[in-house]
Amino acid sequence: MSNLQKQFEKFHANIRLSDKDEKAKLQDKRELLIKDLRRGLKRDAEENSTPRLVFEHFNQGSYAMHTGTKPYNNDYDIDVGLIFDNTQDDFDSPVDLKKKIRNALNANFRKIKIRRPCVTVTYYKDGEPDYHVDLAVYVKIDDEEHFEIAMGKEHSSEENQEWQESDPKGLINKINNRLTGDERAQFKRVIRYLKRWRDKQFNNGGAPISIALTCAAYHWFQPASFDGELNDLRALYNLVDSMIDNFGFPSARLSVELPVIPGGDLLDKMTDKQMEVFNEKLEALKDALFDAKNETSDVDACKALEKLFGDEFPVPDEDTEKQSAVAPVVVTGTSA
Repeated sequence: MSNLQKQFEKFHANIRLSDKDEKAKLQDKRELLIKDLRRGLKRDAEENSTPRLVFEHFNQGSYAMHTGTKPYNNDYDIDVGLIFDNTQDDFDSPVDLKKKIRNALNANFRKIKIRRPCVTVTYYKDGEPDYHVDLAVYVKIDDEEHFEIAMGKEHSSEENQEWQESDPKGLINKINNRLTGDERAQFKRVIRYLKRWRDKQFNNGGAPISIALTCAAYHWFQPASFDGELNDLRALYNLVDSMIDNFGFPSARLSVELPVIPGGDLLDKMTDKQMEVFNEKLEALKDALFDAKNETSDVDACKALEKLFGDEFPVPDEDTEKQSAVAPVVVTGTSA
């Protein structure tokens, strides 16, 4: 029976964002963008003789939840929340505020798109996307803790725009405080494994979004051990098994509830066909994890998992495994 904990931990080291290098680089880029936005909003207020828009910002998404992975396509993603010192009554519409942000940031070296949940700023290098920043835009409701997020695309009709009550900081706290100590570390590792599996297996669209995978783990993850040591293979297997068990009947859909306001199913945008493919791929992952758990050869087990997770999943050297399988000869006594 294979344990593979060392291989899973090496895999995790290969896919996680490193604290010193990549995270610092992304933080620098975020701070530069925030400075540009403050300058742009100040400039526009002076030019139009209007009140200057003031905001505070915070990290959100995988960066804040410590579940980030290196981008599979080299396009780094930074999620930032902007909380404006305003209420919705200060703007004509949710998209009105987003346009003010877009106009304040307009520059030749970046592309800005107003999407329904955020304003996306994409930076290019050698003609290819290098990284992008998703700016989620919030206004206050009645105090410092309750916010509304501006929802709507640039050309959305009035009925397709809304101020939606949101609790982004509450979500971050729930994910980060789901467990403690080594069990929390395993929880975060398993989320990263699921994300990389998604990246590898869904090449043609239809993939479940990252926050849905994170919240699925929030709802159904349970720490797992073997011989007194945490065992990521078992923990991932148990989570995938629980996700499959939660597919509905007869609709055969998985519903993952957002655990803070406004709630709702994070997978409701997936079509029935996409959900069917998702279910099939989860079943294949479950089978591969089961086989790996019961495989006598670590090499064969890891080769099977490499097909699902990509070449970042390490495969032990066959010669090393053969040598470790040979028991040492111990000579006792004396010759006659």
